[in-house]
Amino acid sequence: MLGLPYGISNAIITILTPFVLRKQGVPVDRIAEVVAIATIPAVWFFAYAPVVDLGLRRRTWVMLSSVTAGLFCACATLLAGGSLTLLTVLLLLASAASGLLGTTSGSLLSTLLPGVRGRASGWLNAGNLGGGAVGGGVAIWLAGVASLPVLSLCVFLLVAGAAIAAPLIEESPRELGRTRSGSLAALFGPLLRNLRAVFWSPRVLIGLVFFLSPVSSGAVANLISSVGPDYHAPDVEVLWITGIAGGLLSAVGAFLGGYVSDRMNRMTAYALCGGLCALFAIYMGLARPTAFTFGAGYSGYSIATGFGYAVFTALVLDVLGRRQRGAGTSYALLVASGNIPISYMTWLDGVGYKHWGARGLMGVDAIANGGGAVVLLMVAWYARRLWNRAGTKADEGEAAA
Repeated sequence: MLGLPYGISNAIITILTPFVLRKQGVPVDRIAEVVAIATIPAVWFFAYAPVVDLGLRRRTWVMLSSVTAGLFCACATLLAGGSLTLLTVLLLLASAASGLLGTTSGSLLSTLLPGVRGRASGWLNAGNLGGGAVGGGVAIWLAGVASLPVLSLCVFLLVAGAAIAAPLIEESPRELGRTRSGSLAALFGPLLRNLRAVFWSPRVLIGLVFFLSPVSSGAVANLISSVGPDYHAPDVEVLWITGIAGGLLSAVGAFLGGYVSDRMNRMTAYALCGGLCALFAIYMGLARPTAFTFGAGYSGYSIATGFGYAVFTALVLDVLGRRQRGAGTSYALLVASGNIPISYMTWLDGVGYKHWGARGLMGVDAIANGGGAVVLLMVAWYARRLWNRAGTKADEGEAAA
């Protein structure tokens, strides 16, 4: 349930918007620019993430950010037939609001024991990817049968309504604004010291090598609903493959990724995800551009993306270790670094399409994932001993604190 609001709001940006804009004749490379700009807050949301660690309860932030993201998504949908600049700004604001959802989820998951981080990551990403893609598929279906005002209202309900389970989270109230001494410095001081301890760590530096790489970014998902015509895929197939069916397959991949990442080295698992994504991108790039190629290729890519996102979350939790203080801010900073490849790979995939069409898009994605996977496998082999030693010290230091 924590993953649903974030996933559905992202689906409006990366599934519904490309579909609607392509129907209006907007070129794919321009659509890629809109999506890439709109997802910029996914890189910078750590700047306002500390509000989750200070003040209101986390479940309150889930509800507030869901409603706000829903409002901006609804306004963007209502104005989809107008200015691309205004549409981009509204989608950017929606993305900024939804950033707090990921921060809140991460701060809750960081309290878990190492042995269950993989499974918890699988469940979270099943809600994010699966629920988001299903919501996007429903939105695409509505776009074909409803007016823009009705569609915008439904978009708001899809995003904001998913937070209905937030009040069920049991959480004690937190003191708002001031500490017992009444000093803001006393409030922020422990948080800043904790963040410094987190990021002054070899384990974080190793993790950033993985998070900043193009491996398992799943950027094709941000453009796939706009390239259906290149594969002669009918609208109903695009709806199912990029929506409901793709979402369920992503959820399956997330569960598999969570299971595997609890049973093998997570750095190695992360590298292997890039190989999986590259495999299906190669197929879509080299096979005949038919509706079957579109459906079969992206179905496999959806599973690989879900698998990779679950391993990514588990790896982030490994970097953090178990911590109570500053968990939301630390999680946001690491996830933000992992969102950078999604933005730059969306843009690069768009450049590939501009020059060589759908084959270029898939080729760029395959080269980035496959080449990156080879590099990360070597890094994983070299850094495994240092990673385990640094993680043990970090967890011991947090327990002592």
